[in-house]
Amino acid sequence: MAATTIFLNARRIHTMDDQHPNAEAIALENNKILAVGTRAEIEALADENTEVVDLSGKVLLPGFVEAHGHPTSEMAFIGPDSIDIRAAIRHSAEGVLAALREGVAEAEASGDPDAWVTAFGWDPLLLPDLPEISGAFLTELSPTVPLSVMHYSAHKSWANDAALKRLGINKATANPGASEYIRDDQGNPTGEALEIPASMILMGPAMEVTEDRFDEFLDHELNRISKVGVTTTGDLAFHPDNYAMMEKYVGAGKAIVRMRAYEMSGLRENVPPVEEAQAAACDPEIFRQVGMKVWTDGSPWVGNIETSFGYEDSEATRSIGIEPGHKGCSNYTRDQLSSICREHFANGWQMACHVHGDIAVDMVLDVFEEIQEEFGRTDGRLRMEHCGTITPDQVRRAHKLGVAISFFVAHIQYYGDVLLELFGERANLWTPAGTAEEVGMPFSLHNDPPVTPEFPLGNIEAAVTRRAPSGKILGPEQRTSRMAALRAETIDAAWQIFSEHEVGSLSPGKFADLVILADDPLEVPEDEISKIQVLETWLGGKPVYRS
Repeated sequence: MAATTIFLNARRIHTMDDQHPNAEAIALENNKILAVGTRAEIEALADENTEVVDLSGKVLLPGFVEAHGHPTSEMAFIGPDSIDIRAAIRHSAEGVLAALREGVAEAEASGDPDAWVTAFGWDPLLLPDLPEISGAFLTELSPTVPLSVMHYSAHKSWANDAALKRLGINKATANPGASEYIRDDQGNPTGEALEIPASMILMGPAMEVTEDRFDEFLDHELNRISKVGVTTTGDLAFHPDNYAMMEKYVGAGKAIVRMRAYEMSGLRENVPPVEEAQAAACDPEIFRQVGMKVWTDGSPWVGNIETSFGYEDSEATRSIGIEPGHKGCSNYTRDQLSSICREHFANGWQMACHVHGDIAVDMVLDVFEEIQEEFGRTDGRLRMEHCGTITPDQVRRAHKLGVAISFFVAHIQYYGDVLLELFGERANLWTPAGTAEEVGMPFSLHNDPPVTPEFPLGNIEAAVTRRAPSGKILGPEQRTSRMAALRAETIDAAWQIFSEHEVGSLSPGKFADLVILADDPLEVPEDEISKIQVLETWLGGKPVYRS
């Protein structure tokens, strides 16, 4: 069989296949990789119908794998009608305010009576120059057009008077569920909401992913992901209500990124066994469920992570309303967590536990050890997510148990200086990926979007340098090698989501999911890895993004 496409003249081809780590050229047969090898070997597979891609000194790698993404959540927060005001995108307080003013001006000029300005990502921790936000402040910015802004954590939002009026939220409006509308002394809503669902309601229609707009929102989301070279992503908060719409979307051949779903635990009874659920998928090569997700504890920016040490007394700590010495708590007791994990592990599902605090890590490891001994599965690939304050000894224990970790090392790249204010010297051990490499654990890196934007090359740089925005290095002994960091965005990330047999390396028989880079992340100066341009992204032998 002749190759349908061959790639020649690369400066480097990093296959991420230990058997054949480097190649001069690569051949595709339709949506699969046919061969990797020397130029002569690959050219021998071509005929007059073969497409020849001249890489002209560019660098070819397998498509990146975001092991811990949230595409069906992020698509609502940063949808086609929303303004992205995250600090990583706008870079300054003035950049954020300028984006809001521009959105309001465009809405006013449109003359559309239904116009509504919605923005996601308000972040005073990274941008302390931002003014204090409130409903009154947003009313000053936009007296007539509804304006809603959501905190980057999604646990808070604010809206101006016009938005409250459009939504019909007033003194008589009840608080929805375990959330609330903040009120003044007379009981009138101030324009601030705490916790979901109140925070989502305050954002208006722009974040409502209705069935008739599901495809539009997911198209917008996957196009953004593809631009940074990601060809496969985990979805670590998949809602069961989305299965039917997702299957319809995938069945129509619209997806340009593969997705591996982890359903949120506790949302429905009687989650089917893994074999039954995967057999029902219309195209499991594109989308399938692989696991269940549990939030063991919370966020370091909120204070609900269970640690053995307290928060520092600092300006950053006070700005988020946390008392010095505060220690958070987990969302579950050990017995509760064990019950949840046992139920789903018994049905064949991989478990992925969000966990930041070192005390909570011990609980997760205890439960994982217990269920592995009980059920005797030799390849459960039990996962721990983020692992901000996990200790090196806990990493070693996890490795002995066969537990895999997905590190949120990007926290250092964005919030490293804030972490030092919150946790002092303890911040130097934040996400100790160096220990994971030392013991031989196949770990992954992630961005936990929308908390930070999908950015595989940025993650690699963060793991290699551990450099905070100020230039400080957090825990230099926990820096990883470039190859380990690259594996954490390709083959090792694929392994974590039970997809190493089909993606993660340029190996014959795997899907032809590729990324073409302008430079080599193994060769450029370490502080320039994040600056490398993604030129093209290919999925299944076809280009889905070109710069």
